[in-house]
Amino acid sequence: MRKKYYEDPKENAAFERCVDVMTELILKYGPSLKRRWALEKLMANVWLDVVFSRVTMKRLSGYHRLSKDYRRQHKNNDAA
Repeated sequence: MRKKYYEDPKENAAFERCVDVMTELILKYGPSLKRRWALEKLMANVWLDVVFSRVTMKRLSGYHRLSKDYRRQHKNNDAA
């Protein structure tokens, strides 16, 4: 005996068909969607790592340039 979700038998049958179709779609496409979402998440993390490493390298090279300029200025002041 089937479960009764709606009073009208036609609506009940339509609902059960809808659930069956959705279940089939989940079983058919679910694993590939999960793989796709995992890949997208991985690529987003890789992209963030690349962006942050570029920003960090720019910042570090700027600090290096500033420290060289600072040392050069103090060297010139000490010599004078």
